[in-house]
Amino acid sequence: DDSDQPQAHEDVISISSSVLTAEGLADPLGFFIICFVVLIGDMNRGVLFPVMWPLVQELGGNSVWLGYAVGAFSFGRIIASPGLGKWSIERGYTKTLLLSTSIMFIGCLFFAQVHRIGSLLFLVFSQITMGIGSATLGVTRAYVAEITATRQRTTYIAWLTAVQ
Repeated sequence: DDSDQPQAHEDVISISSSVLTAEGLADPLGFFIICFVVLIGDMNRGVLFPVMWPLVQELGGNSVWLGYAVGAFSFGRIIASPGLGKWSIERGYTKTLLLSTSIMFIGCLFFAQVHRIGSLLFLVFSQITMGIGSATLGVTRAYVAEITATRQRTTYIAWLTAVQ
């Protein structure tokens, strides 16, 4: 008699099994939102760095200060990435991306005030803040990996990298 044996429920399909066997994306809108977040985060660097040297010179800085200002963005990313990764596991992707995008926005507001404040240290601080806010590459890639089928994961990660 097999009545004491647990029965497998083949009709129950989990989200993870459907994602792993499905074609394409489990959440196309979410994928496009993630691409937009990555684009905004890296656009900050691409748009603002060309104005950095004239701004540093205007504030009385030299090439060393330019190096500090440019490196500050990456420094912010380095110090924030592990924390945002942990936060995304504990609190979820949405809260993590809202927090980081808010920090990035605040960093942009700081950068907009650098000329008025007239401080090279404030410039470096604004760059660190923007770097912290854009330190979501690991989080966004984890999300994309989670919502894509295994067979197509490389394609969608490549699209995400392309907007970066």
